Amino acid sequence: METKEVAYTAAMELAKTLKKIDQSQIDQLVNGIKQAKRIFVSGAGRSLLMLKGLAMRLMHLGYEVYVVGEVITPAFLPDDLLILASASGETTSLINTASKASKIGGKIISLTVFPESSIGKLSAGVIRIPAYTDKLPESEENQKGILTGGSMFEEAVLLLADSLIVELALEQKVPTDRAFEKHANLE
Repeated sequence: METKEVAYTAAMELAKTLKKIDQSQIDQLVNGIKQAKRIFVSGAGRSLLMLKGLAMRLMHLGYEVYVVGEVITPAFLPDDLLILASASGETTSLINTASKASKIGGKIISLTVFPESSIGKLSAGVIRIPAYTDKLPESEENQKGILTGGSMFEEAVLLLADSLIVELALEQKVPTDRAFEKHANLE
């Protein structure tokens, strides 16, 4: 199969996955972002990369946003929002991060395949991404796609994040060209 055909098939599978996400769960994230004093993101591996993309776009819109673990990241406080991405919801380092944030009193919203996971239970809001996982048997709801590993989850996180930026930008009446005034310029 040619790469172009694989990409097209993956895009169609991604569209089906995104269509199954509960809009009210997305609304919780949008409202959490709008209400937070500051926003922190964390994940592991490719999930973290997807949230770094979200952090960058939020910064472009004028939000104060940080990536957990970076040397310039300040202390998390009760008025802050922590956004986590973990397909399994059982990533040990993220459970620890969520536990600390919960004790501090900030709000946690997680993106995961498993809302009943440890991270899901620590979160005020959960966006269930119904992507394929090898942690469950294949079924009508859990169908293996053309991409490997957790790619469908990660790509759903990325596209969902970019899409909520569109919503926030329209609501704030921030034209795309103005948002890029804050884009990095030293590279």
